[in-house]
Amino acid sequence: MNKALNESNSDYQQTLQEIADFFKQNTLPVFIASHVDPDGDAIGSCLGLQRALKKLGKTAQTYASMPQYLQFLAGPDEVLPPISHLPEDVIVVVLDVDNNDTRRVEGLQLEGFPGFTINIDHHGTNKRNSNLNLVCPSQAATAQIITDLVELMGVECDEGIANPLLTGIITDTGSFKFSNTTPEVLMAASRLIAGGADVSFVNESLAQHPRRYYQLLVLVLQSMRYELNDLCVTAHVSSAMLESVGASWEDVESYVGMIRSAQGTELAIMFKDYGTHIKISARSRGKASAQNIAIACGGGGHYAAAGATLQMPFEEAYARVIDEARKELERVELA
Repeated sequence: MNKALNESNSDYQQTLQEIADFFKQNTLPVFIASHVDPDGDAIGSCLGLQRALKKLGKTAQTYASMPQYLQFLAGPDEVLPPISHLPEDVIVVVLDVDNNDTRRVEGLQLEGFPGFTINIDHHGTNKRNSNLNLVCPSQAATAQIITDLVELMGVECDEGIANPLLTGIITDTGSFKFSNTTPEVLMAASRLIAGGADVSFVNESLAQHPRRYYQLLVLVLQSMRYELNDLCVTAHVSSAMLESVGASWEDVESYVGMIRSAQGTELAIMFKDYGTHIKISARSRGKASAQNIAIACGGGGHYAAAGATLQMPFEEAYARVIDEARKELERVELA
């Protein structure tokens, strides 16, 4: 593991204050974006910041492909579809992903953008190359950082701001089950609940799934394999499987967390076969690094949760990822 990459900003509070002051003084429109296949932390962070900025009287807009399961968070036109033309006289804010990884950024076309960019993220592999960077891998979710930022901006929290930020924290901590659930995470969640977040509403909304989700789950569970002396559990889903039950890729997002619960395993890896390429989502119980596996396959992420895209057929990608998983288990003397 590259420890330098995973270090948080040593000047967290100072940089947070600098960004808060910048937003309060800024008069330009703010365009907000996150990553491809946005999750609860991505959308929650974007909406929390957008609403806080609007409460300050600023112009702010999120651009993203809004997942169906997160529609409960957004009002009309609060999240607009991705745009291909980016005006020069705007401030760009990229949340929960490295702004330099243009293959992973969705919502705004950043190539050649000459304007001011702010990048706020909690992924240790972030290259930290924008006008203002705040990268804190020690934070469980980008929404946790935005919670701190909103408070420094002097914006009074309300349900509209607190619900999406709490959603981001809940999804990235596995409803406070993962090892990234620190006292600081719980205190941030407590402040959001005190500020108006409806924890019951958020959890109930996240727990709702359409019929196709369960029909697809049957196929995914049938694909499960135990590898490397049962220390690694895998599953895969393909475009054909989705088509057979009328499901979409967003229905797949929670499955890796489900197979992660397989007793006796240290690693869980979900393979998503798009036909032209393979995406993996890797999870670790904490002894082995999912991040190392993802980096070796051209991706990145956190120590306990990471991903990568491989431009090769499924069986070839499967063999390569399992080999990297074997190397990682050997590194930590589990295999």
